[in-house]
Amino acid sequence: MNEQVDRLKTALADRYTVERQIGEGGMAVVYLAEDVKHKRKVALKVLRAELAAAIGSERFVREIEIAAKLSHPHILPLYNSGDADGSLFYVMPFVEGETLREHLDSEGSLSIQETARLTDDIASALSHAHEQGVVHRDVKPENIMLSGGKAVVADFGIALAVSAAGGERLTETGVALGTPAYMSPEQAFGETNIDGRSDVYALGCVVYEMVSGRVPFEASTPQALLAKHAIDTPPRLRRLDPNIPLYVERAVCRALAKEPDQRFNTPSEMAEVLAAQTVVPQVGRRRLAVLPPINLTNDPEQEYFVQGMHNALISELQRVGVAVIARTSVLQYENTKKPVHEIAGELGVDALIEPSVFRSGNSVELEVRVVDGSTEEYLAEPISRGGELENVVALFRELTGAIAAEVQAALTPEAEASLASARQVNPEAYEAYLKGQFHWQRLTPDSLDAAFEYFHQALEHDPNYAPAYAGIALVWVGRGQMMIVTPKEAAKHASAAARKALALDSELAEVQYVVALVRSWQEWDFNGAEAAFRKTIDLNPNFPDARVFYSNFLYMLERPEEGRAQIERALTLDPFNALFRAFYGFDLFYERKYSDSIRELEGALRLAPDNPVAFGNLTTAYHLAGKHSEAIEMLPMWMPEDHELKEAIDTGYGEGGYEEGMRRFAEVLGARPGIAELRPMMVANIYAWAGEKEKTLEWLELAYEARDQGLPYANQPDFDLVRDDPRWRDLRRRMGLPDW
Repeated sequence: MNEQVDRLKTALADRYTVERQIGEGGMAVVYLAEDVKHKRKVALKVLRAELAAAIGSERFVREIEIAAKLSHPHILPLYNSGDADGSLFYVMPFVEGETLREHLDSEGSLSIQETARLTDDIASALSHAHEQGVVHRDVKPENIMLSGGKAVVADFGIALAVSAAGGERLTETGVALGTPAYMSPEQAFGETNIDGRSDVYALGCVVYEMVSGRVPFEASTPQALLAKHAIDTPPRLRRLDPNIPLYVERAVCRALAKEPDQRFNTPSEMAEVLAAQTVVPQVGRRRLAVLPPINLTNDPEQEYFVQGMHNALISELQRVGVAVIARTSVLQYENTKKPVHEIAGELGVDALIEPSVFRSGNSVELEVRVVDGSTEEYLAEPISRGGELENVVALFRELTGAIAAEVQAALTPEAEASLASARQVNPEAYEAYLKGQFHWQRLTPDSLDAAFEYFHQALEHDPNYAPAYAGIALVWVGRGQMMIVTPKEAAKHASAAARKALALDSELAEVQYVVALVRSWQEWDFNGAEAAFRKTIDLNPNFPDARVFYSNFLYMLERPEEGRAQIERALTLDPFNALFRAFYGFDLFYERKYSDSIRELEGALRLAPDNPVAFGNLTTAYHLAGKHSEAIEMLPMWMPEDHELKEAIDTGYGEGGYEEGMRRFAEVLGARPGIAELRPMMVANIYAWAGEKEKTLEWLELAYEARDQGLPYANQPDFDLVRDDPRWRDLRRRMGLPDW
């Protein structure tokens, strides 16, 4: 680096005297220099060597000339640019003062008045540049200079010049064009057709930070940060600080809309709204929560019907792309007395839907009211739809369309077309299906039997009712998981039902979801499973269950970054789902983040103290973290009545320590009748904890013969002792899993 600086000083000696380095960014190093001819201080910015090599000097100088033509009181002018002995540079005035970043670092946050004044300066500079066809692409506090109470925007067009000059070769440098904390979704997605509305988004991020003292999104990696900009909604400003005016919050929400055509058309429009203190309507992907419906029939026997209506309304909103919190996370608010703003704050939503259901015979009426999560004001008169049960799909689609219009949710043309079409259902089949759903969700052996009967009743009324076949497949999956039947029997019946559902309606997200589950863990058809997961998410992008199990599937295939993105998205849609939190803890120990895993799993148990998945995964996390005494304490909790196993563990632990306790546990469990057919993976897992490699491999082979659905998970860290053994690699090959 010193050699490069020496060459730079020599090459520019007749024009600039380089004094010292004063800054450093992602693309350039900044030096304080003196312009020899004009006797003035300048900021000399030198592109990083790897970036300069990828770009080439002639193209860079030609592209940057576009920005050099900009002249505006709030734009820091470009004095010069060129190639100095292989170093590409550009020169700007040296401004006495501080950057907005330095100002924020010292102040924390700014007053509303100062924010509005600075925004007006920045916006006027950006709007002028946009009129000349120049998009900044890297608006951030570091590029905004403050001097004499005014804001001046620096580095105009530099990112564009670098991008245009470098083309595809830039990807090889690893240098990001733009800054992830302020990057628009279209930049995050790598789109090339970027216009001024991308700068509007970045300005929205800067205003958010000026009034709150924090950026809209935070993440541990640049990739995760870009994903948040592309998908998530930032915390509402008035939730961070109730003293922030509503007009500021709404203006920032509009600037940060995911779709460019929902933002302000120009930066100046945003500045004008702040100056006039105008409260603009909410736009973009609003997040909603549908509270548990009020049962106006006053008949407890109709609870299954009310629950079914709740599920269906949420599902329809999800399907058309409205970000709506899943049912699991809103059940806690049934009959609540909490204020609306508290519920909205806890769920991270903009508005709540308050539904009520009335039924008389085959006639049903649904009414919803939409209430703003911040102001607690009803956004409109109640929205009501009613009709006969056979037209219930049309009823929900009409209601969904009305809600989407009321909250100004952006629907795709495909979603709008789907709302206009609806099939009729057989009322008796639909009612039986709702009863089946009601019982299946309880996940006990008896409730699975009841669900099975009701799903079959639905098919008696309508033999071509695809959701009933999907429900039957889920019952068989549940029976296999609970060891009521062998994995082979569960797979046989689940596969048959899933194939039938798929043949009847391949465009139903719930059907594709069941097909994905069956192909993954019953059939070991991993390519087919991934296609079904992707199809499910295409049909319903806000279906959290599909994203959670797809995440689980991706970790199983050793694609952790993709898996993490899916489960994090699911948790934004269903934040209080203990099962999802338990799966997230599982994913974290896959990544060998054991302390994070333990924290997440302990949180899952606080949400649902009896959740068996959280118990099992927390035991594993303790084992992997080397917390053996905690793991030993956990084991009796998920087999409290099994005194034989508890005695085996305690005796072995007392005589030979942890591994001996695990070996005794595995021996007793493995000797039980039927265990090799029902759950051989459980025994393999315990032998792995005991460090018994040969026994582990023996039981893994038995798991393969039994088609144990847990076998694909044997790439998790507690199976490291067999990871490189050719016998395990051969077993993976036979399952159809990729090699390491």
